[in-house]
Amino acid sequence: MNVDDAINFDDLRILAKKRLPKIIYDFIEGGVDDEDGLDRNENAFRRRPLMPRYMVDISERDQSQPLFGRQYSSPFGIAPTGGISNYRWGGDLMLAEAAREANIPFIMSGAATASMEDLAKVAPEHGWYQLYVAQDRSISEDMIRRAADLNLSTLVVTVDVPTGSNRERNRRNGFGRPLKLSLASKLDALRRPLWL
Repeated sequence: MNVDDAINFDDLRILAKKRLPKIIYDFIEGGVDDEDGLDRNENAFRRRPLMPRYMVDISERDQSQPLFGRQYSSPFGIAPTGGISNYRWGGDLMLAEAAREANIPFIMSGAATASMEDLAKVAPEHGWYQLYVAQDRSISEDMIRRAADLNLSTLVVTVDVPTGSNRERNRRNGFGRPLKLSLASKLDALRRPLWL
């Protein structure tokens, strides 16, 4: 099976599990506290189903919305996805390009592997930057200055992680700060040359 043959998320999970090292697969597939966070997220989407409206003229549709002085094609964008390049090399900038093409905002994660300078080249009018405030105030001030110098239109200050979460799969695999890769994790990665 390849990506074009996948018809649902379970098919994509099978493909990802074959391609990615366990430590990386578990990071994106896992959740916090006995993975209850995953259940809560999935249940939240089940409580808000999309409801079709029949017999409505859809020949002209426009969901564009102004946001921070710019007209975007949709009232939503691409949220920060830290570490995406662990799963798809260059993923940060691919998302920025997709946002530019769709005319929606893209928030580059403060944990991105691409630089905000790269973002400014790829999607200058669609790129927003996520700032996690550093304990050393000069680091945050430098990040804000860089974003302003690059004319990135929006700074997203994130305050959602006051302390590390209990991601059990990560703890078992040594995926944390600092990253501690076991010999088994290293050998597992070597068995997946497409990922490397």
